[in-house]
Amino acid sequence: MIYQAVYINNSLLTEGQTYAFEVLNKMELAPDDGYFVLRDPLGFKMLLTAAYYIHYGFEAGQKILCRVDKVNCNGRVFIEPQNPWYTEGQTYDFIVAGRGIRISITGETESYFMVIDVKGLIWRVKIPPFLPGHTIPDKLPCLVRRIKKAVLHLSINGYDEGKFELTEGKTYQVVFVGERTSPDDGQVYYILADEWGNKHLIKKKHYFQYGLKKDSVIRCLAFCNNHSGEMFLEPEHPVYQPGGEYIFPVNRFEEYIFSDGTKQKWVALKDHFHEDVKVRVDDDLAPHWVQFRKLKCRVNSIRKSRLEVTLVCGVE
Repeated sequence: MIYQAVYINNSLLTEGQTYAFEVLNKMELAPDDGYFVLRDPLGFKMLLTAAYYIHYGFEAGQKILCRVDKVNCNGRVFIEPQNPWYTEGQTYDFIVAGRGIRISITGETESYFMVIDVKGLIWRVKIPPFLPGHTIPDKLPCLVRRIKKAVLHLSINGYDEGKFELTEGKTYQVVFVGERTSPDDGQVYYILADEWGNKHLIKKKHYFQYGLKKDSVIRCLAFCNNHSGEMFLEPEHPVYQPGGEYIFPVNRFEEYIFSDGTKQKWVALKDHFHEDVKVRVDDDLAPHWVQFRKLKCRVNSIRKSRLEVTLVCGVE
C-alpha cells in the first residue's frame, strides 16, 4: 500500500486554540444559505455559516477571534467565533422576561425562566426543583456555561442543575431508560438514569451500534469537556477497553495536504463496527507501517464511541 493524497480545504490549526480571523465578505449560495468568508491566520479562506452569527454584526475587514472547537478525523476544522458580549465561565445579570413550564426530553416537568440578552434574544434557564420561592425576579445572575453556534447555554449562578455532581474518571452504573427526540435540536438522545434519580442524555448517533436495551444496567465513565467544563457519561464499549491492546485490519494509508502546504500521514483502521479509527503516523516511521495489513494498537481512550489508539506493532 501507499499513502494516498487527501487535500484538506483549510489550514492545519490546533484544537482548543484561539486565532484571529479576518472577515472578507458574506456570500449567498441560496436563500437562507449564507456564509461569512473568513481568512485564517495563515492567509487561507474558510466559510462560516452566517445564520448562527448574523446578530454578531460581522463586517468586511473586521478581525474576529475564533476558537478551534474541533479538528475531526478528516482534518476539517470547526470554529466558534468569540461572542462580542459574553464569555464562557463568567456570570452576567439578565433581564427576566417571564417564567414557563414544559415537559423536558426526559419526560419530567421542567420550570424555566425566560431571560433577555443584550441583543434582545430570549433564552431559557432551567430552574432547579429545589430553588426556593416562586416569584419572578427583575434580573437573574446567570452563568454562561457554554456558547455553541452562538447559542447561550445558561444556568442560574450558584445552583447546580442536578442533585448529584459527577466526578471525572469515576465509573457509574446507570439504567437505560429509553430514547426521545429533543425539541431543541431535533436530535435523538438516549436517556440514562443514575442511582440518585438524575437523568443524563447521550446522542443516539454515537451509540446506536452498542445494542442498548430498555431497563438494562450499563457502566459509564464520567469525563469532562475541556471547552465547557461540563461532565458527560461515556457508556462502556461492548468490545474495547481503555488500556487494552487489540488487532485492527488496515483499511488505507492517507497523506493529508492542508491549504497551507502542511502534510500529515495517517493510517485508517477498521474497528469491530467497521468504523474508521485513524492514527497519526510519524514521517520517519511511515514506510515501516505500509508493509502490514493488520496492526496491533493500544486503546488510550473512548469518547462518543470513537477510539483513540496508539500503534504498537505490525501483525501481518
